[in-house]
Amino acid sequence: MNNSQSRKEILISVNEKKKLKSKLFLILILVSLLASLIPISSYVINVWMPYQKTALKVEDKEFTRKDLVDFIRFNQRLSEEQGNQFDLGSSLFQSLQLLAENEIAYLYATEYGLTVDEWEIDEAFYLKLGFYNNFSLETTQDEEAFKEKKIQFLNQIQMDENKFKDIVRKSLFREKLRRELSREIPTFQEHKYVFEIALEDISESNLNKIQKEISSTNDISGIVKKYSIDPNVMRGEGDFGWIPRGILPELDELIFGNKSDSLKPRELSEPYIDQENAVFKFYIIGDVDKSHELSEENFEQLSNNVLTNFFNERSQIIDMQYGLDNETFNWINEKVQVASIFNNVDGQVNDIIE
Repeated sequence: MNNSQSRKEILISVNEKKKLKSKLFLILILVSLLASLIPISSYVINVWMPYQKTALKVEDKEFTRKDLVDFIRFNQRLSEEQGNQFDLGSSLFQSLQLLAENEIAYLYATEYGLTVDEWEIDEAFYLKLGFYNNFSLETTQDEEAFKEKKIQFLNQIQMDENKFKDIVRKSLFREKLRRELSREIPTFQEHKYVFEIALEDISESNLNKIQKEISSTNDISGIVKKYSIDPNVMRGEGDFGWIPRGILPELDELIFGNKSDSLKPRELSEPYIDQENAVFKFYIIGDVDKSHELSEENFEQLSNNVLTNFFNERSQIIDMQYGLDNETFNWINEKVQVASIFNNVDGQVNDIIE
């Protein structure tokens, strides 16, 4: 009897120990899971979530901080490929505005009958990368060279093919919209030949002397070079040449206005204070042409003006929200700078290896 009870007690004790071990094992598993979740949750909170915060919203399309960082890095790397300087300080605001404009152009593409084919995306990109002249995607050798260059470019900025195509596609919609809107710009329109002269001495006697010389000669350029204290005048910067309305918008009312106080040909204007350089600037209309052909440079500037006006008008009726505060600004700049540093280091290492 005692032996039987002892065996029973032993079995009960063994079973209880097994249950205890099982509980301890489950507790250890739970503790391990919780311990593993801590770095994961820390990663989500500190790394993943900041990237997913909204930086820009255009209608139903949301752009996260990561989207903006990718967009900046794309343009930064492209500038480096083209041998141009890239200003990180102003790039965030410019990139945010450009990202919004590209999306607006995409939204209005159908209204203006705009489309972008796949081949246009590669063509636009290989031109930006500097493949010109005899380069053609139709030849196997050139196509392989371009593919290799594109893969290298995307690897450097850690961007996938789909995002790359989306960025280039929408930038093409923006450019096509600019061309479409510029069709309304008259090829021939009124131009005036404008000079600028910078003076320190604006005494009545000095201004009268200059005005007298302007009235008695056809060489206004010589007068500007003679009296202007701006050192850039000798490099032609006092001679604006033939300009239409819109090229110098801050002076449009003075030069092209119909008011009685608007500037007349061969007349010295009222002084404009240039506070940055501590000088007084005056303007002179040398000649007038009621129907002058637009130069390519002026046409491009007027085209940009038309596009800017379009975006300004549409941004008033489109649901646009910017998620840019000081914290976001600092966070994005930090990520872009870190990416830039790592890419520069990689480039130096590659140069050494090669």
